[in-house]
Amino acid sequence: MTELKNNFSWSISARDDFNECRRRRYWAKYGMWNGWNASASPVQRAAYRLTKMENRFSLLGQAVELAVRWLIARQQSGQSALMEEAYAEAARPFLNRRWQESLSGKWKENPKKCCCLHEHYYQEISKERGKEMAAEMTAQIKLCLANFISKILPGLAEVKKEQEIFINTADMGDPESFLLDEVKVYAIPDYAYLREGKMHIHDWKSGKTRPEHKDQMAIYGLWSALTHKFAPEKVGIHLEYLAAGVTESSQLTGENLEQAQGIIRESVSEMAEYLADGDLKRNEPLPKDDWEMCADMNVCRKCNFYELCKPELEG
Repeated sequence: MTELKNNFSWSISARDDFNECRRRRYWAKYGMWNGWNASASPVQRAAYRLTKMENRFSLLGQAVELAVRWLIARQQSGQSALMEEAYAEAARPFLNRRWQESLSGKWKENPKKCCCLHEHYYQEISKERGKEMAAEMTAQIKLCLANFISKILPGLAEVKKEQEIFINTADMGDPESFLLDEVKVYAIPDYAYLREGKMHIHDWKSGKTRPEHKDQMAIYGLWSALTHKFAPEKVGIHLEYLAAGVTESSQLTGENLEQAQGIIRESVSEMAEYLADGDLKRNEPLPKDDWEMCADMNVCRKCNFYELCKPELEG
C-alpha cells in the first residue's frame, strides 16, 4: 500500500489554531501524523486520537446543521415541520449517540468514528453538571431551529433539490477544496444553491458573532470563483446567526476575493516559517520545541492537546 504523504494544506480553522498557539498547529498537522499506524509511538497515537476530540459547542453546531438539512429536505418534499419534530427526528438521536459514545469510552477503540468530548475526557464536569449542560444544549438547539423555521426557511421555499450545489464533506472522503498558488485550501460551506443565474452561499452559526466569520465567508466566495467560475456579482453570501435570529447578507465583490487571497497568502507565508527551509512541498516541520506554546492557561485548558503539553507547562 502506498504510504500517505503529509501534504501542506490551509483552512480558516488551521489559521485560527496557528494564530492562537503554534504548538497546537504542530500537534494537529505534524505530531499526529501516522498516529493511526500500529508502529506509531505513544505520543503520535495520543496526538492522532486528540485531533478527533470534540467539545459541546462543536457537537451542538453539528446537531443544528443536521436538523436544518432535515427541515430543508422536508420542505422540498412538500411537507411542513415543527421545531420539535426537527429536534426529535434529526438533532436528538445524533446528540444522544455521540454523548453516549463519549461517556462509554467507545472512542478508545475507534477515535475516528466515535465521539470523545473534551468535557468528559478532561473530567471537567460532574454527573450533575453534565445533565445541566445537556439541557442547555437542547435549549440552544431548539432556539436555533425555531429561528431557522420562522426567519430563514420561508426564503428557501423555491429552492429545488436539483438547484443545490454538491459540497463534499469530511464524511465523504477528502473535503471540499480549491488550489491557490498550488496550495490546497479547504472550504466547506454549509449550504449553496443556484437561483436565477446566481449562486447563494449560506453558513449556519449556532453561537456568537465572531469577526473571523467574515473572513470565512470571503474564502467561500473565492471557492465559488475558482471552483465554479462565478463572477463576484453573481454570488450572494449569507451568514446566518441562528441563535440570535440574525442574517448578514451581502453581495460578493472583487475586493472580497482580493481580501481572501491576501488572508491565505499571508497565513501560508507565516506557516512556512515553521517548515524546514520554508519548503511547502517537502512540508517537513521544524522540531516541536520551535513551535511556541501560547502558555495561556485559559487557552491551554480548553485545547485538545493539553495532555501533551501539560508536563512542559508545569515544568
